[in-house]
Amino acid sequence: MKRLPKRTVSALAVIALCVLPAVSSWGQAQSLLPLVQSSSDASRPKPANSWRVAFDEGAASNGTISFRIWPSDDSPIHVDIPVLDGETEAQVADITRDVLAARLGGRYRVTVVDGGNVVVSAQRGTPDFTVELLRDTARDVMVVVQRD
Repeated sequence: MKRLPKRTVSALAVIALCVLPAVSSWGQAQSLLPLVQSSSDASRPKPANSWRVAFDEGAASNGTISFRIWPSDDSPIHVDIPVLDGETEAQVADITRDVLAARLGGRYRVTVVDGGNVVVSAQRGTPDFTVELLRDTARDVMVVVQRD
């Protein structure tokens, strides 16, 4: 049997020492996953049949507004709304309506009311759901999400 040079053996030992803790921590992270999921359920707002997303002020920068729509009977749906610098609250509401309607499909009705408010309602037979604001990176756009 041919022996490996000392340099190769040393390099393999260093790689093994670096990889083993990563593999070990991956296993620990996977074992914590159920705890993380259950804690997010605890902080989830109570589902409702209709939600209002109110926008105030125009955008002073490009950015993204991210929502999580969480039907009671299904997995959460992540939706990103692109916002461009200079868009008014009414324009942001219109874009939000269009993106949400396309992403959610026929189970929900998405309308703009009063210019800067988007109302998302479950159609008849659709279970209650939750709308959560995850982030808003568009400067000066204020977003308020509440049960309608």
